[in-house]
Amino acid sequence: MTVLEQETYDDVNYPAVRFERDGALVRIVVEEQLTEPVAAAVRELLVDACGRRTRTVVLAFEAELGPVGRELLPRLLDVAQRRCWSASCWLDVTSTRADVQELLAATGF
Repeated sequence: MTVLEQETYDDVNYPAVRFERDGALVRIVVEEQLTEPVAAAVRELLVDACGRRTRTVVLAFEAELGPVGRELLPRLLDVAQRRCWSASCWLDVTSTRADVQELLAATGF
């Protein structure tokens, strides 16, 4: 994938979250443990991504979840599904981390 637009947001507002766009594909990459500030940043980026005529949103989790992330991930995925559904775009969730994959499978992803 060629990244046409890439932004790494300020640590205060968007801690360890990267936003990548390639045409109608958007990747939101979470590079740290999922915490409430990180989840808030992802939710805000979902609003931005779904407002740009996006066809596909990919949430990529590159770090382990941690104890707080295990509670936050199902709620974050629910928000992402509803946001993408309302914008008529596809949601894909990826991770190479075993703990994230187990929780994704448990939540039906």
